[in-house]
Amino acid sequence: MTESLSQEERRNILDGLENSDEEVRRLSVERLLLLPAEESAERLVRCLGDSGWRVRKAAVERLVACRKDEAVQERLVASLADGENSERRNAASEVLVACGTRVTAALVTQLSSRDVDVRKHVVDVLAAIGDPESRVPLRDALADDDPNVRAAAAEALGVVGGADEITHLLGLATQFGEDVRVRLSALRALSRLEASVEVTALGDVLDQPLLCPAAYGLLGSSTDPQAVEALIKGLSSGSRSNREGAMGALLRTLGCLDGDEASRLIERLRAAATENEHLVESACDRLEVADLGSRMMLVQFLGLLEDPRAVVPILRAGRDDAIEELADRTLEALSGGLVEALEASWSEIETDLLPRAYSILGRAEGDVAERLLADALGSNDVQLRCSAAGALGRGGFFDRLPDLVRRLEMAARDVDADADEEVAIIVRSIVAMAEHSEAVGTGIDVQLIEVLSSRLAGAVEPVRRAIAQVLARLGREQDEDVIGYLLKDESAAVRRAAVEALDRFGFDRTRDALRLALGDEASSVRIAAANVLGRSNSLDASEILVRQLADDDPRVVCRVVRSVGHLCRTLGVADAEIERLIGPCLDEEAMVALASLEALTEVGGGFAGRLAVEVLTRPEPEVVRAAIVCIGAHGNASALVEILPHVSHTDWSVRAEVVQVLSDRAVRKGLPDLLRRLEVEEDAFVRESILRAVERLEE
Repeated sequence: MTESLSQEERRNILDGLENSDEEVRRLSVERLLLLPAEESAERLVRCLGDSGWRVRKAAVERLVACRKDEAVQERLVASLADGENSERRNAASEVLVACGTRVTAALVTQLSSRDVDVRKHVVDVLAAIGDPESRVPLRDALADDDPNVRAAAAEALGVVGGADEITHLLGLATQFGEDVRVRLSALRALSRLEASVEVTALGDVLDQPLLCPAAYGLLGSSTDPQAVEALIKGLSSGSRSNREGAMGALLRTLGCLDGDEASRLIERLRAAATENEHLVESACDRLEVADLGSRMMLVQFLGLLEDPRAVVPILRAGRDDAIEELADRTLEALSGGLVEALEASWSEIETDLLPRAYSILGRAEGDVAERLLADALGSNDVQLRCSAAGALGRGGFFDRLPDLVRRLEMAARDVDADADEEVAIIVRSIVAMAEHSEAVGTGIDVQLIEVLSSRLAGAVEPVRRAIAQVLARLGREQDEDVIGYLLKDESAAVRRAAVEALDRFGFDRTRDALRLALGDEASSVRIAAANVLGRSNSLDASEILVRQLADDDPRVVCRVVRSVGHLCRTLGVADAEIERLIGPCLDEEAMVALASLEALTEVGGGFAGRLAVEVLTRPEPEVVRAAIVCIGAHGNASALVEILPHVSHTDWSVRAEVVQVLSDRAVRKGLPDLLRRLEVEEDAFVRESILRAVERLEE
């Protein structure tokens, strides 16, 4: 906070706070930190009760920035007693949480307030802060006259409590005549503390319909042998919430077991599911309507049972993006019957689920999975064909390589708009098959290369490209002739893939081929050659690359510059030499200048920051921003000073980058510039960045 403010500026801020326009009030709130500390604190706390949510949000953020101020803390605690303005009370609670343990003592004094709402809010804030020092006061609050406060205190102890609180919470949970909400909160708190409670200690809790599910949840952490018996019995309960509570608890119990103990419990669960014929069916039905947390639990529990009836329901549950990965991993983990269950239900599986079904089959083994995937290659739906092709490649179904190649040839001749995508996916599938863990080192990879190479003569372009891409990953010395043949291919895509295959050999062997590739008519081939040279770890390669800086395609020049930078960093080239190689490119068009700055950022060193300063006067915002990034990473104190004027740059991304650099590098000289910019900054993102930077620099 600062007092260096003119009377007119002060009047404008105060008048703005009374304006009927919410946006004007918000802007005035954001400038309140320019007022003297005492006054700004009082007015900010008052603004927490503004009718406009954006004004309240701005006030919260400003108060969070000065949360270490005791005057601010006192006013916030006092705001909890505002019974007429709930918005102000809620906003004050939010800031108090951000204040952290600094306000614990002040909050505890309010637990004796006569206002029950104040006591309830205080308990909630203490829970959110999580200070262990609040345990004893919260334990005392378990005896509050109001059940809402007692329930909140129990829940709070579930967050901040320790071993000493377990006895108090258990007594509250089992206390006959206590409000059911309080008992329920105590049970949930015990579960959160992972307290180990014996079944007999729960008294009548398991007989209470509203408490039983929470009690089952608590037993999931119990070491009492009778806990498992009670939970398995709960699977047969006529209450859905009881059954699901028992399921979740049994999953937690399993998480604490290993080896034979876990296996024995799983067998008991499967036996219980066999005895209770409705358990699996009801759980499957719930997968369609339950809340997210329950559905995730049900997917895991049904996966343990390995019941074929659950396979398709679990697959359907994966329609939800939040569950998809869990559902698929659960199905893949089934030790037996998965493929057969999918095959038996194949006609019931909706079309939108088939791609995921194919992916799951791709991770399975056996003839049935292979047949289902191979059959899908003949589907009329291109998306299904693509999904099946990808699964065959990832799954390493090597015997189906001829099927993939035939499908590739058909797709290459197809004039349909989706044909190009199908070609690309099948090519990736073939490459994935060649890179499969069971292919490398077993000779299968060699067989794949030989099968592909045998089809080279007269092959369509996608097949030739697939061969080149496989060689780029698995090529051997004896494949040099095939690579050389592909380097002369009429297709630029094939030639590029062949150039990438040269990366597998030493620079001395590929020098001439790469030099020729740099003269290729296709820019994509020249870019690939520059990329390979950049990874060659050879100083001679940098001289070859420098000559390519005269290329007429700026995209090629960009790749060349980046490759030169990578070589310089790898080989430890002297600063003066790097400046000679990269420096002139900073004056080229924007695309090349950007690549040069990225190269300098990778190389590093004080000279990189010095060179970047020279670019700050360029008109292109993206170039200036890249220069600021480089200066932020490698610039010295004088270089950092040079970026200060750009806190007022016309482009918001440049301003934001300057603010970030000043904050990261702790450039306190930038504080006046940041505060002046804060007065006029209109971009919300930049404004928030400035506020965070100011707070950090003032610490």
